[in-house]
Amino acid sequence: MKYSKKMIAIIVLSIMLISLSAFSVSCLPLTGTTDGGADAGPATAEEPTGFAALFAQYGTWVWLAILVVAFYFLLIRPQRTRSKKAQELVSSLTRGDEVVTAGGFHGRIKDIRDDVIVITIASGVDVKVSKSSVSKNVTTQK
Repeated sequence: MKYSKKMIAIIVLSIMLISLSAFSVSCLPLTGTTDGGADAGPATAEEPTGFAALFAQYGTWVWLAILVVAFYFLLIRPQRTRSKKAQELVSSLTRGDEVVTAGGFHGRIKDIRDDVIVITIASGVDVKVSKSSVSKNVTTQK
């Protein structure tokens, strides 16, 4: 978990640095300065070059791409890994495993049906819970 928090922090910092550099480039003047000499002609604007030219042409698309990448790494990817772990937990449940439900029940699996698990929480006390409500398998952690 610490590794993913470090990765998220690095990604957020890099996005902030990119946006700060893009903001500073976008604040640069696009026109050249005139000397105020004897020229009576109109001032000609210089074309932006380098990084400024990129943002002059594709600035909106670059911001959109940065936003999509940020959403992927901060929202979509962690949610997929969480759901994948939950799916693996539900599929790995077997009879006799000790589990903890989302409601806080600790017990041993007595029977597994389609979407329901029967858990024995005390001698003679059986509880039916949904498979998706199992939050932890205690026997695999020992």
